[in-house]
Amino acid sequence: MDLEDRIKHQFPALYITLLSVLIGLMFSDLATEAHTRMTLWPLNVSTLRTWAQILTMGTNALVAWIVFAHVGISRLRIPSLADSVIVFLVPIPLLFANSLVGQKDIWPWFYYASGYLVIALGSWLWQVRMASAESELTPFARLGHPLGPALVMYLGIPFYAAAGWADSHGVFSPLTEVLVAVSPVPAALSLAWLFFRDWNRAIGEAQARATEIKRNTGVALAGA
Repeated sequence: MDLEDRIKHQFPALYITLLSVLIGLMFSDLATEAHTRMTLWPLNVSTLRTWAQILTMGTNALVAWIVFAHVGISRLRIPSLADSVIVFLVPIPLLFANSLVGQKDIWPWFYYASGYLVIALGSWLWQVRMASAESELTPFARLGHPLGPALVMYLGIPFYAAAGWADSHGVFSPLTEVLVAVSPVPAALSLAWLFFRDWNRAIGEAQARATEIKRNTGVALAGA
């Protein structure tokens, strides 16, 4: 194995390790924030809202790890600066969002959720574009389709911006705040489902294409 091959084969493990460390740091910080300043008991509308935010943060971190890690392990290339930037773009904003969990007003968290989804969407489309640029992974372009995993983010950006505006103007009741705060959980799980659906289809197309190329190459060599 030459130097180039060695770097290519080490890239997926390095990418996933760094992503996992950053996501783990986010969970650790969230647990520390919950232990030191959040009121989680007794259960009432206020504490339920905090629990909803904590559940949302954890679910989104898990789903972010799933989608970015699975694309990362699919790639075999010399890493670029863009790869180093993307791996930080999603976990770090989540880490900052921990400071907004459990606060008296939740509307800043809603606004931040909208902004975070803008970052996540841009990072996702960037990641998909780089992956699909590799000849073996051209079918991965389907992962960036507006009706694929990105649909959840496209819908979430205006929804949470509107939620932030409505709550800051006193439109939401406390119970509505709880329901909106927990809504990213099913949304994130839907994104994960859409991702695995399209990811498996992309892998199937890539394998079929590789098999076809090998068959055509074999026929050409036999004809020669």
